[in-house]
Amino acid sequence: MKACFGKIYPDLSRIEFNKEIKGKVFNLRIGSQGMMHQFPQLEPDLAEWEDCQRCESYRSCFDLSNAKLAIQQAVARI
Repeated sequence: MKACFGKIYPDLSRIEFNKEIKGKVFNLRIGSQGMMHQFPQLEPDLAEWEDCQRCESYRSCFDLSNAKLAIQQAVARI
């Protein structure tokens, strides 16, 4: 299994403002100046996305990535 398996999206459990959080395909940055946060900037890397789609484990990796994202969203609401 590749080291990137299940890491299509960035790990949102550890958000740091003014720093880029990287996933295999999607990168996120939330800027902050004082008490005001800017809108999140989401940057997809289309070359990495195409690389993922060519992978023989793509479907399983995509499913795991989505499951991890859903759990992170649920935990953030607690």
